[in-house]
Amino acid sequence: MKPKIALIGAGKFGKNHLRVLRELEKEGLCTFYGVVDNRKEILENIRKNYDLETASDLTEFLKTDIDAVDIVTPGDTHFKLCQQCLFAKKHVFVEKPLATNYAEAIKLVQLAAEKNLILAVGLIYRYNAAVRKIKELIDSGELGKVYYMFGHYMGFKEPRTDVGALLNFAVHHIDIYNYLMEKIPEEVTCSVAHFLGRKNFEDFALLFLKYENGTVGIIESSWLPPGNCRDLTIVGSKKSITSDIGKQTLVLHDIYMEKKDNMFKAVDRGTKSIDVKFEEPLKLELKDFLECVKTGRQLIADGHAAAKTIMIAEKALESARLKRSVKISETK
Repeated sequence: MKPKIALIGAGKFGKNHLRVLRELEKEGLCTFYGVVDNRKEILENIRKNYDLETASDLTEFLKTDIDAVDIVTPGDTHFKLCQQCLFAKKHVFVEKPLATNYAEAIKLVQLAAEKNLILAVGLIYRYNAAVRKIKELIDSGELGKVYYMFGHYMGFKEPRTDVGALLNFAVHHIDIYNYLMEKIPEEVTCSVAHFLGRKNFEDFALLFLKYENGTVGIIESSWLPPGNCRDLTIVGSKKSITSDIGKQTLVLHDIYMEKKDNMFKAVDRGTKSIDVKFEEPLKLELKDFLECVKTGRQLIADGHAAAKTIMIAEKALESARLKRSVKISETK
């Protein structure tokens, strides 16, 4: 059985999903049924260049025998679109964020469970070869105890009009940390700035996350700096690692502090690059989604994982508003 799938939204990032779905169809992994978009020019381009069904109204597609949908629309539309598709008994892949608040995210998770449907979310770095290798090194104990993690997700681009830099950028590292630690932090301290004067959408966010075992996570995100920075550093008691997760490169640092007679010596035994096989994370995550639709197996990036990132992001914004640390379990 090849899942029949429709794409909802073929705009700037939706074009990438369109390309990948066509590749997966050629590989025999799905039947790409068509595209839904409310922009006339996009549908005209689809009809001109591809042999796909098109519609401006999602309702038309939900009446067909499609098995699944791939939602790539603005974040503030995700809740209603996901809800509509789940009620129509369609499996759902949706780009992050799953919703713009935790309450709505949990409703979608519960609805998918009630309908016995797959709810996958674009937590794309769980499919990044460099991030997966880092997890392997942590799990094997090669890095020792993880002291702290820090990362930047920054790059000059037009600001989103549906979410701020935290829900657009910082959530990637929040989820990476959840994935690597296999737990969520117990406390968050956050500071944000609204340099462009839009009080509902921060342009800069700095997060400080504390975990029960003493590990610390730091995240800086913004769409104002020049360039394009997607990096991650893990500092361990035995070794450390630095990564350009965008380029999927890794460098292992054989450095540690040696204690003797209440004194510490900085030991540096050099560095080495670690080769990882570069694969497109978007293709891997959509392939995984289709496989889960076909077999019913557990997802790597499901609604539960996405809801946790939103909960932490909400607590971070609460911390920024209250100008103090906030316990993740603390109610508003």
